[in-house]
Amino acid sequence: MPDKAPLLTIIVTSYNVEPYIEACLDSITQQTLTDIEIIVVDDGSTDRSPDIVSRYAAQDARIVPIMLPENTPGGVATAANAGLNRARGTYIGFADGDDLYDLTMFEKLVDAIEADAADLAMCRYELLDDETGVRKMPSEQGSWAGLNEQTYVLDDETTKRFLRFIAVPWRKIYRRDMLEENAIRFPEGDYFFEDNPFHWFSLISAHSLAVVPEVLCWHRVGREGQTMQVADERLFRIFRHHDTIHAWLKARNIEADYRPALLAWALSQTEWISAKTPKSARRQLFDVLNQTLRPYREADYTRSFAESGRGELGRKLATAVRRGNFRNFNRLLDNQPRKPSLIRAGVTSLRTSGVRQTALLTMRYLRSRGFGRTPAFPVDQLAPRPSSGIRKPTNEDIAVALIVLDRRIKRLEAELRRSAGNSGRGEE
Repeated sequence: MPDKAPLLTIIVTSYNVEPYIEACLDSITQQTLTDIEIIVVDDGSTDRSPDIVSRYAAQDARIVPIMLPENTPGGVATAANAGLNRARGTYIGFADGDDLYDLTMFEKLVDAIEADAADLAMCRYELLDDETGVRKMPSEQGSWAGLNEQTYVLDDETTKRFLRFIAVPWRKIYRRDMLEENAIRFPEGDYFFEDNPFHWFSLISAHSLAVVPEVLCWHRVGREGQTMQVADERLFRIFRHHDTIHAWLKARNIEADYRPALLAWALSQTEWISAKTPKSARRQLFDVLNQTLRPYREADYTRSFAESGRGELGRKLATAVRRGNFRNFNRLLDNQPRKPSLIRAGVTSLRTSGVRQTALLTMRYLRSRGFGRTPAFPVDQLAPRPSSGIRKPTNEDIAVALIVLDRRIKRLEAELRRSAGNSGRGEE
């Protein structure tokens, strides 16, 4: 007699995450929801990640290890699909092997999805800086305005609203029948961010989505070797997903309905990637965008901007691309505001507010960056390295502090000189 299928399958993808995989698996195996299957797919790691996964599997019968013999091209698509093909749960969840998950996360998502028989459930997440331990909200924060803890019927307008959320799969769970009935898988190939097509396919195929507006997972950023750290022409491969999504929509005769939303997605990616593109690769980006944006007309841009309310810079860049004006494209990127210098801010504050006020502001800034505060997580979960309990100040941190200290020392020296002068006159 076959084993009873679990309520939830959690697919954990792992690649060279030796310093983090134990903390991740601890947060998965200790979930308050216990009726789970944990499929850990190692994508050809060359560190000790496979050994750690095997050790956990020997200790917990719910863990099913899948060891791919070598690293597959692109991102995690092949590994995630291997887990999907093996999964038996009524629902499917995902986890990155270097992230952390609230111990109640999957129970809350399952309760939400079952309350109204939804096809998807989604929670909030925070970014966790690997170097500093500082947490912050992702850029989608404004998209949560007005969303309540309830189930939303995914009509066209509501679907388009949720399509504008960041596409990550590891803060959602999916009804497995919905994925299978619509043959939904991650596109495999030599590119990154393949969660974007998966996001589109699943949202458009689903009938309803349950929202849990609570931060229940922490996505690590700034880690060496992470896809998000790529800042070269490999980023341009994300635009291949535009063609994948476009073909999927066209095959279902709904391309016209989602054309403005897909253009809005392309413009949003244009803004994000152009900001990370070095000057030496701008021409290549210009040529890639020329291929991607060629099918769209001015009316498409007007409708897209009206529906999404976003993408003004992307629209200007796209206009330059459509007109073949690389010079204007370059100028638009050159004119983007740069991140303000903390050193310059410190100098300005010293000139206008004096040493005392600048010192107070500096201390507030340092506290906001994690100095003098207890970490939000146990140290061994944040970054399992001997030095992880102490956040190293950056060069900018040190520079601002030195400016303040230098001015304070000069002020004290001046006061000492005045004091010495007064003492001398008194003795005379």
